[in-house]
Amino acid sequence: MNPETGSAGERAEKPKREPLHRAIVDALIPDFLERRGEEAAYTPDPLDEQDHTPPVASPQMIKRVPGAESVKKNTLEVLLFRGFATPLALLLVVIQSRVLQPSGRGAFVLAVLTVTVFSRLLGDLGTATTNRLSSGEEDLGRLTAGALRLAFGFGLVCSVLIITVGPLASDIGVEIALFAALALTPSLVTRTLCGILLGTANIRLWNWLQITPAVVGFAAFLVLCVAFDFGVRGAVIAWMLGHVTAATIGMILTRGVWWGGLTKRLPRGSGRALVRLALTMGAANVVTLVNYRIELFILGHYRDLDEVGIYSISVQVAESLWLITTAFATAVWAPAIHESEDRAAALIVRSAGKALLYISLAAVAIVVVAPFVLPLIFGEKYEDSVRPTQLLAPGIVLYGPVAILTIYLSVRRGRALLTLAGPIVSLFVTAALALMLIPDRGPNGAAIASSVGYAVSAVVVWMMFIRVAGLRWHARRSVTTT
Repeated sequence: MNPETGSAGERAEKPKREPLHRAIVDALIPDFLERRGEEAAYTPDPLDEQDHTPPVASPQMIKRVPGAESVKKNTLEVLLFRGFATPLALLLVVIQSRVLQPSGRGAFVLAVLTVTVFSRLLGDLGTATTNRLSSGEEDLGRLTAGALRLAFGFGLVCSVLIITVGPLASDIGVEIALFAALALTPSLVTRTLCGILLGTANIRLWNWLQITPAVVGFAAFLVLCVAFDFGVRGAVIAWMLGHVTAATIGMILTRGVWWGGLTKRLPRGSGRALVRLALTMGAANVVTLVNYRIELFILGHYRDLDEVGIYSISVQVAESLWLITTAFATAVWAPAIHESEDRAAALIVRSAGKALLYISLAAVAIVVVAPFVLPLIFGEKYEDSVRPTQLLAPGIVLYGPVAILTIYLSVRRGRALLTLAGPIVSLFVTAALALMLIPDRGPNGAAIASSVGYAVSAVVVWMMFIRVAGLRWHARRSVTTT
């Protein structure tokens, strides 16, 4: 026996050390590939037991629903990540507002908003993929690769449109439009991957991809705008770099899923069905986005960029309340897709009620501290953002649970067109009020119009959800939906 190497048995028993990069990937993507398929476990289902039926000796085989056993855990995890990303994003807004001043902040917001409209229109390819996967008839790798190909194709075409039309629609200039357009394709790729990750209950990687643009964008802004004073151009480039980084990381860490599907064609009809459902959901998102941003465009038309910048701060602060409802919506995404109809509807109602309670308490705190905190943080030039923030709060609160309700309507039931009803009605209400109030009241008028629009949209979406889910206003499900 060689004393340096030991016996053959000892050498055979020595464990093989796992490469560092593999350990990191496993930490970020826990059992992602294993979650692709439907798992079965010999576990009794307590909700299927009846009081008058004695327990059976042998447990029954049931399907394990992805994410159903970890809703609370996933909610806390999302809150943890968002609890880090949201203050960071608000800190970026604070520094950005002081460095760019109200006029520069207004130009930046308009440039980002132009790209966001296209991103919302085409960014639901991942959600549509999740809907196709729920039938169990499609392959995850092939669908993911097909969705990514569509994201790249649509992104390139629409980037050209942004560069061409963007400077004509607003005063952002060709150079700013160019840098903003470069963020569109990476944004679509990230949104596509995130939609698939949610559908497979891989919340951890979803969280990492969500916070990456904020972290990288913050660091890039400090370098480009604070250190080198590149102004609005630097702010847009920093924002673009955040999205490029997130898309790159997402593509690398999920390559084991989509790489093998690159050479496979989608089944006949699947590509059209994917695009049709994605565009339907995207149209709903665009209408929703325009609905709660139409007053900003009208404000920019009647007032100057300074007031656009002031109002954008109010919107940023008020909409930070949606951190709460986003956490609930993220946690129930996968269970709401895979559960039975009764349980899915009950889960949505329960989560929406809890989210409404928590967001109401947070809104009261913001309304109370806004007069003291906002001028202190953003500077005296943004003192006029206090009142619009308070006026926006009621509408923001009422609209918060809509993010949870639309999961059932769009993803679970594939009825994305129904989610358009609320935003369409609200769009007309918001635009009419904005045209009447903004010329005289400025940002305050914009906030009133937006808040009323949010409330109207929330009521309509609740009505659509109750109708589709077969619920009564004060009772359990009354019919079985198909």
